[in-house]
Amino acid sequence: MIRRMLETPLFDPSVNETIRAAVPDPLRPIVEVATHLGDPATVLVVALGFAWIGSSRERGARVLAVALVAFAVTNGLKGLFVLERPVEQLAVAADDYGGYAFPSGHALGAAAVYGAVAIAAEWVRPRRRYAVAGVLIVLVALSRLVLGVHYVGDIVAGTAIGIGIAVGVLWLPAIDPGRLFALAGALAVASYATPARAFMPATVGAALGAVGAWYILERRPSRLEGSHAAFGLAALAMVAVRLLSTTRGVHWSLELGGYAIAVGVAVASALGSHRTPE
Repeated sequence: MIRRMLETPLFDPSVNETIRAAVPDPLRPIVEVATHLGDPATVLVVALGFAWIGSSRERGARVLAVALVAFAVTNGLKGLFVLERPVEQLAVAADDYGGYAFPSGHALGAAAVYGAVAIAAEWVRPRRRYAVAGVLIVLVALSRLVLGVHYVGDIVAGTAIGIGIAVGVLWLPAIDPGRLFALAGALAVASYATPARAFMPATVGAALGAVGAWYILERRPSRLEGSHAAFGLAALAMVAVRLLSTTRGVHWSLELGGYAIAVGVAVASALGSHRTPE
């Protein structure tokens, strides 16, 4: 099955080159920066931000669950297919750009989280929400091709799976968000048995932090609730840990613990913004 998949035009290097050539040179720096819109830390902060300002705790928690499930599924699929990245990387991509190609984690995460926000939000008209989400998803997908780290097939699969996760999680009201957090953590742990382990410690840590905050503080008041400062510091901490893990390299336990604490604080502070006064 994998061989047949690789023989399709979606994994043809010439298709990649055609798409890259169609992007005007002045726009390439913008597209390359846009790739960070699909970084796991970025979409996680977006999901947590929606949990803060969304119309209800339930919807906010489900968008966060979408992000965590997306990360776990990405790890699992990359470890299952173990397809190498394109060898014809552009100069803008580091020579030692690690990880596996299929599916694109950036495209999957962007499609899942931005799609989930568009579905769950109640701001402006649906058409505008879906249009903005669509533009962001396309920008992230295109950026991965311009960087030369994915084939078209990686992008298409990642986008389709991400949207599927968003729709599936948001349409499962019978499942408690806390259980969805735990499911994401369990999937991430299971992916440790595969060669693909990128962002696995962070996913497990984020799931642990979300589960703890959801079940421990769901019905209890907390000093963190509604604290803009706590939420902001937690978001900065996640970005900092992500940067350290990708540029300097940190022990998996520090990454797991950092995300557990940061996400726990962020979820705890967001819960208060929707608590119904007794």
